[in-house]
This record gives sequence, C-alpha cells and structure tokens, in this order.
Amino acid sequence: MHITVSRNNILGAVQRCQNVVERRHTVPILSNILLRASDDDLTASATDLEVGIRARVDASVQEAGGTTVAARKLFDVLKELDADADVELKTEDGFLRIASGRSRFKLATMAPDDFPDVQEESGGVAVRLDGADLAAMIASTSFAMSTDETRKYLTGTLFELDGDGRLNLVATDGHRLALMRRNLGQPVETCQSIVPRKAVVEIRKLCEDEPGQVELRIGERQIGLNAGGCTLVSKLIDARFPNYADVIPVNNPELATASRAELDQILRRIMIVANEFTHDVRLLLRPGEMVVSAHNTDQEQAEESLELDYAGPETEIGFNARYIRDVLGVMKGDAVRIHFRDGLSPVLLDESEDAAAQFVIMPMRI
Repeated sequence: MHITVSRNNILGAVQRCQNVVERRHTVPILSNILLRASDDDLTASATDLEVGIRARVDASVQEAGGTTVAARKLFDVLKELDADADVELKTEDGFLRIASGRSRFKLATMAPDDFPDVQEESGGVAVRLDGADLAAMIASTSFAMSTDETRKYLTGTLFELDGDGRLNLVATDGHRLALMRRNLGQPVETCQSIVPRKAVVEIRKLCEDEPGQVELRIGERQIGLNAGGCTLVSKLIDARFPNYADVIPVNNPELATASRAELDQILRRIMIVANEFTHDVRLLLRPGEMVVSAHNTDQEQAEESLELDYAGPETEIGFNARYIRDVLGVMKGDAVRIHFRDGLSPVLLDESEDAAAQFVIMPMRI
C-alpha cells in the first residue's frame, strides 16, 4: 500500500474509528485500525466485535493494498502532524511508514487478513432523516440509560418505528424515563430494537459531524447508520424492552409551570446540603409558589422558593434532584410543565402540550 492523503481527512476518519476500539483487548488485532487503499480512496475500519465503523476518505493511491496498525498510536501521530501538509503512508517490511513534511514515523503492523470484517446485515427497515435531528433525539434521551448490567435491556436505548410514521427513542433506568418522538413524514414498517450504549454514543457523534441527511437501518439483529462517508453497524441487545406507554402518566390532573432555568439554578444550590448519594430534595407546590428544600444527617438545611403558575392543592413530592436537573438540562424552552397526581405517583415533565419530548420521574419517599 502506498498513498498520499490530506492530514485533516485521515485524522477525522481515524478519530471516528478509534472511538470504537477497546484499548485493552484480549484479541490484539482488535486494538488496531484496518486501512485499505483502492482506486482513489482510503477506507479506515475498526470493530470491537459488537460495534463496527468504516470511514472513507479521498486519497491519491500509488499502490493499492491494506494493513492494520495500532489505533491509538496512529491517531496520536496524525494529531501532531502539520495540519496543512499531506501525509504519505507506505507499507514496507511489516511496518507502516508515515511521512509528512520533515516528520518520519515507522509503526508496526499486523496482517489485514486477520482483521474481522465489519459485516452489514441485509434487509431491515431504512429511513432517512436529518443528522442534527437524530443527534438531538439521542441527546434528549440517552442520559436515562441504565448502568446496571444485571438488567441488560435497560442499558441501551429503544429505537422504535411506529405505525404513525414516527421514530421514537426511549431510555429508562427504572427511576426515570425519557421519550423523544420525530415525525419522519413517510410511511414506515413498525419495528423495535434496543441499541447498546456504545453504539448510541457513536451514532450521536457521527450525526453531529454530518450536517445533512443520514440513513438509519434497523434490522432483526443489527442497526446501521450511513452518515456522509461513514458507516456504523452494531449488534442489538437481544431482549424485550418494557412497555413504556404503560409508564407514561395520562391522568395526572394537576399542572404546574415554572421557569426552567430558575428551577435548575435553585436545585443546584439546594443540592449542596442534600445527601451526596441520593440527592434527595423536597418540592412543596402550592398556589403561586414552589418551595425547594433539603437537609442531611449533619442537621444542615437549605430552602429556596420560586414563582409557580399553579392553582391546585398543596402537594409535597420528594425527588432525586439529579434526575430533575438531567431533564431540565436537555430541554430547550424557557418553561417546564410538571404534571402530577399526588406525592407518590409518577410525575410527567414536558415543555408544551404538543412537545416531542416527555420525561417521567418516579418520586422518592423522604
């Protein structure tokens, strides 16, 4: 293999790939990136056997071929090279020689034939949508994914195509739930897939880098994303996701509206004296006012109030303040609406009656 390529182009491709690579893997070649040159392009690929990614960049190819090289070392070398100079890559005697300006490197390689191929599943349901929209949907839901590996089905995000032509993303850890809907404007087959955390994170990164349309493919055992010159595929979590519709309250009669930014600031201050593990706070809602308070085992206390658009009965609800702040952090509007029944029932948060995002938080007994 012998090619010349723009430093910025290959750096971007290698950076995307090395995000997938596990630093310490029992299979040494999986710590490498596969480089293949053919015709007028270079393809960089990486996989951990669960998630795979392939990125294509334009290159001047003097000699086609392929090799694998340590992902981290290659990225670190490219990162330090002159951004305006082209990079020459050449395989020779079991090494990858890198030349750029006055810089010269020689990195050890492994045979490309031993590298597992990034296989794409045929079939499935494909939809197209704006990359920025998909990234925003993931940002609004991924914080609610569980980290409890004993309930594997909650450690990912549900990607659902429903009968109304919408893409729904849902994440929950059993204590809170985040739902984001997007109308695709096209009829689609209904399907559900649980996408693992690592793939969710990488899909978001690719979509943030791609200003235009992306293609999302949902199959029986795999999800795929085509974004610009990059293709990502991931195995799915083989489990059944809980029926999230049963969790979303539909008969919460009380509605209170507060300033999103002000409530977030108050919670941040009150959490200073809250329990450092449970972050428990009390919200006392009464006509025209919300009082937020917390205390700890050292008898320390904090209390602050804010104006509230509310005319219902006085109600006290305990919450993990971190859960509320996570929701407030992904909302974009000025106000947050709080739908509740009493101090022990699930609470629904949204921004408006027709909001695409809904959030459910379970209260705490304090």
